[in-house]
Amino acid sequence: MQPNGPPFESDGRVSKNIGGLPWQRFNGQQFPAVTQSGILYVLTAPGWHHDLAGVAFNPQTNKFAATVRGFKPIGGHWYCWFQPEFQSHTFTQQYE
Repeated sequence: MQPNGPPFESDGRVSKNIGGLPWQRFNGQQFPAVTQSGILYVLTAPGWHHDLAGVAFNPQTNKFAATVRGFKPIGGHWYCWFQPEFQSHTFTQQYE
């Protein structure tokens, strides 16, 4: 677990691969994952340069890392999230 900062950074923060996500689309696949402040971030869409996206399990449903500039619930405390390279951009931020 990391205490703060962007969940995924280009400086090689330590992540572990995780599988068994609860969606058929990801069946049998492994993805890099980290935990931060009680939230599990899974990187399912590496994107361009430092634009990163994925799914997150957020049981607290009331906060995300400051660098996560977009998120939407997809059910059962799971969210789609987006961390853009340019932090001046803000996207939909919707909690359950």
